[in-house]
Amino acid sequence: MTGDAAREITSVDELLTVAHLNHIQYFEVSGRRFDGFEQPNDDDLPGEGVAQVRLMQLFDGEAIAARARAEVHAEEGLLIADVAAFFQISEKVDLSPELVSAFAKRVASPIIRPYLREAIHSTAAKLGMAGVPLLAPLDHAGEEILSPDSPA
Repeated sequence: MTGDAAREITSVDELLTVAHLNHIQYFEVSGRRFDGFEQPNDDDLPGEGVAQVRLMQLFDGEAIAARARAEVHAEEGLLIADVAAFFQISEKVDLSPELVSAFAKRVASPIIRPYLREAIHSTAAKLGMAGVPLLAPLDHAGEEILSPDSPA
């Protein structure tokens, strides 16, 4: 980062000139079948055939992290994938929380989504699960968008 004054960025397109994908990080990839052994009652599970995706974002002054967590409740079991994309910022910038959220939705989410899909489907295949719903197309319908200030 150079200089003391922060450059004010007002659009996602402008932010793209200073934000560069640094790495992808998995936080969780898991799955479990419901058959075979008695399982405790999971009242917090979404309805069968439902995929819940949460998109979270964070800007710390030097980087933007966007993290997506998918929980898929299929007929045969539960699948979870939690993946983040980290973007390094090449200069000192001033970003509004709304702009960071827009960046997460427009730029980071399409990058993260294939990693979520692959993790969900490879885990389902390893568990021998046949009826796994596909993650919905990227329209953010039904997605819960969270910021670090949102309650868990």
